Amino acid sequence: MMNYSVADLIGDLNNGVADVLSVDLARNGGRVAALQRDLQGQNDKTLDNMIDGSKIVIPGQDPKRRWTRLNILVVSFLKFCRDVDPWSTWNSVDLIFDHYSNLNNALLDDSYPVDFLTRLFLDETEYVTRISCELDSHNLQLGTKHNLFLSYTSSIISKLFNSIKPPRDGDMGVIPQKQRLLLSIVNKLNNIYFRIDSPQLCSNIFKNFKPKSMFSNFREYPILQQIEFRYLLGRYYMINFRMTNSYVQLDNAFRMICAVIPKCPGTQTQEVMVRNLKRILKYLIPVGLTIGKIPNFERLVDYDQPLANRYYDLSKHIQSGNMKMVNMWLAQYESSLRRDHLLIPLLQKLPMIVFRNLIRKVAKYAIIPQNTNKIPYGLIRKSLEVSIGDENNNMSLIYNSIHKPEDVENILVTLINLGFLRGNCFPSLEVCVVKKTQNISEVFPEVTERIIKMFPLNSEDHWFDS
Repeated sequence: MMNYSVADLIGDLNNGVADVLSVDLARNGGRVAALQRDLQGQNDKTLDNMIDGSKIVIPGQDPKRRWTRLNILVVSFLKFCRDVDPWSTWNSVDLIFDHYSNLNNALLDDSYPVDFLTRLFLDETEYVTRISCELDSHNLQLGTKHNLFLSYTSSIISKLFNSIKPPRDGDMGVIPQKQRLLLSIVNKLNNIYFRIDSPQLCSNIFKNFKPKSMFSNFREYPILQQIEFRYLLGRYYMINFRMTNSYVQLDNAFRMICAVIPKCPGTQTQEVMVRNLKRILKYLIPVGLTIGKIPNFERLVDYDQPLANRYYDLSKHIQSGNMKMVNMWLAQYESSLRRDHLLIPLLQKLPMIVFRNLIRKVAKYAIIPQNTNKIPYGLIRKSLEVSIGDENNNMSLIYNSIHKPEDVENILVTLINLGFLRGNCFPSLEVCVVKKTQNISEVFPEVTERIIKMFPLNSEDHWFDS
């Protein structure tokens, strides 16, 4: 067992070494064990007096100013060392979170040299998040609320996020370490919000990120943090049904990570990057389909063959205008789609694209060859009957109770309003009149082009391309 005393701890702190305050036993177990042996029998008041009487002055600190929050942090670390149960996270959880909260509080006051604590905060955040996930996964056995520990972790991190501000005088010269943590904190908070099924909490984080940043260009942040941010922003846009914005962010994240992977040193790092790439593809492919983007499935097979095969089937049904098969596909993967917040966007966005493709086939093979520009409602109704199928099946109501073959006019008007079909409906004649042409694209414009025109990108996101 290593020899390490409180005096050694204070000496390391005075030299600007913050890692000695880590409560992660995998990293700092030797020091914690040594201090536990020395601190047995010491009560809380003794520990307070011990640290209050010591001279902790880290590099850059005014020796005449007492850093009270740092002293409180050190005392909480000593209490952890004295009382920790190395065999039970649950028995030590109060000590861990007390220390983590005090670490966060020490970082809030920028009048002290808080930069030396930033690396420790990042490491401890990873550790605390990991044990929070573990504890929350056993909430029924522990008798705790669902996502209790992750929610509490996010509340601590959000205090630090709120405390980060650019200087009031506008001086952007020297960027402090706490500022450099900003994107990492943003990503961590948003990841937790998604994990605890509260993604709408991300809104405040995304909205205030740029005003808080001292960087003039987003690309000054580390590339992997940029990729993570775009991935999370893409998911946030998706659950808010802003599919064009979602696609742009996810597509950028995909392109960036594809460029990074070949440069990654070591097989292990590349494996992590490939896993992250698959996370992006899980959302990029379905979001793309909702705006008419058909991916290159031959290329996708190289990245994730099961995912590519799954969505190849869906894209085939969409392009053929087969609503029944689209619904069967959605029902088959309903559980995973619900979990990933994909089911509702797909249910909402896909039908009009499917019907557009269906009626396009009708026009291409039954109308244009006859050199006419009139599409009878009856012909469309028969096509819809085949596409939608029999409603008396065993599928859930969400699949077979929304669209009916009788809704011909409603579907046509919706397609016209969306710009997917150029024509006019005449209800009394039960006919849709389109331009008389041999060029089907003049009647049915490209879906992606029309969606982008109707739903332009968020202008505030331009900074992310700077």
